[in-house]
Amino acid sequence: MADGEDTGSVRLGPFERLYESLFAEALEGGEISAEERERLNLAAKALGLDALRVAGLEAALLDAWESDAAETLVDPRSPVHADPGTLADRWPSSSTAPPLPSFEDDDDPPTLARPKGDKNEKSAARGGKRRELPRELPFRELHSRYETASREAALDDQWRIAEVLVQRGAATREQRAFWEKHRRPGPIRPTRPLSAEDWTSLLMHPDEDRTTGEVFGVIASAALVGRVSAMRRDGTLPKLAADGYQNPLTSTISAVRAIAWAAATLGIRTPPTFVDPGLEVGFEIVAIVPPSTRIGARVLSGLGSAQLAFHCGRHLAWYREEHFICTLVPSVAYLETIFYAALLLGAPTLSLPDDVRERARVFAQAIVPCLEPKQLERLRRLVARFLARGGRTNLKRWARSAEWTACRTGLLLCGELATAADALANEPGAETRITQLETFWASEEAGDLRRKLGVALE
Repeated sequence: MADGEDTGSVRLGPFERLYESLFAEALEGGEISAEERERLNLAAKALGLDALRVAGLEAALLDAWESDAAETLVDPRSPVHADPGTLADRWPSSSTAPPLPSFEDDDDPPTLARPKGDKNEKSAARGGKRRELPRELPFRELHSRYETASREAALDDQWRIAEVLVQRGAATREQRAFWEKHRRPGPIRPTRPLSAEDWTSLLMHPDEDRTTGEVFGVIASAALVGRVSAMRRDGTLPKLAADGYQNPLTSTISAVRAIAWAAATLGIRTPPTFVDPGLEVGFEIVAIVPPSTRIGARVLSGLGSAQLAFHCGRHLAWYREEHFICTLVPSVAYLETIFYAALLLGAPTLSLPDDVRERARVFAQAIVPCLEPKQLERLRRLVARFLARGGRTNLKRWARSAEWTACRTGLLLCGELATAADALANEPGAETRITQLETFWASEEAGDLRRKLGVALE
């Protein structure tokens, strides 16, 4: 399969990334000396960064280093810090860590709202009517759809619906036999990768508001730089052992090769990948510059190729620019602050309660120098669109839907509902996640995606 376009990976400008690293190293020693300043000036000149851009970057990094902006970027001293996990649906960083937040049990956060406008928020956000099925399909409807697919010789639709019925324990003998006959071992074997349009129109969960995601996508790289600077200041920045780095093109480790294969299939850039057999994790996103994947003992042995495919797809979905913010924050409350900050950057005169404005202002001031002019302009357009449609979004729903999108991505790559359900079975909220995957697997979207990848049964 040939590599396709980058469908929307989170990214930092390469020159800004290098300068950030040099400046942060200088800050670690305390006040920047004349010799260090000269080295930074030479680096900026070599990287082609003008004086205004350098001043802006340094101001942003200093804000994150010295000011209360660090509290917005997962500082444990923050009053809104919930637990050491993140919203990204991955294993906790150690075997003793508390479970990740459960959206099903949380109270709804405040809905961000301005004057009420378009009530059909989901349709407006996703660009038209969706063909999604109800979240819980009645058995009668599943059986009816199976018969329709059978009459129309829609083999892939018939097989996927049969698998949902098998998973629910409601399949007839004929349906189970059909499913077993057409099962293919291992993950899918795609002939072409997904496109950006495939992601947004077919793979993303319909409750995942597009404008909200695009707003987070614009500021994701700046938020990462601020987070890294805050961790450098506190001495908590993760350090990945150089000898753990794996080249995905030459590595013989199955999990590493699976990450590279999954990234190519999904149209996502393969992240720098490190292995740490002594760490009790699976696939873990490490918030450094550039963001990297650490692979621990849980997936380095004992998993088949289909299981690895599910976990890789689910993991890599968080590298998309609209989702990456979830790897930096522990709770929906943080998302709310960051979203308000983005609104202020896009519409500085927006009326907000004083306490909300002040907290959002601190974060906005810390990240705005890290945003390029074209990013700020895009943010202004997105905020104008958001306000024009009524200024309403539910961040709890959006984050939960991003989680379900990640699960969908894993299912698409492993190619079998049973494998995905087994992987989820022992997690908090497993029943809800599996129900979401059943609905997706029986939908037209899943069939369209499989046909686009060239893996549909014919």
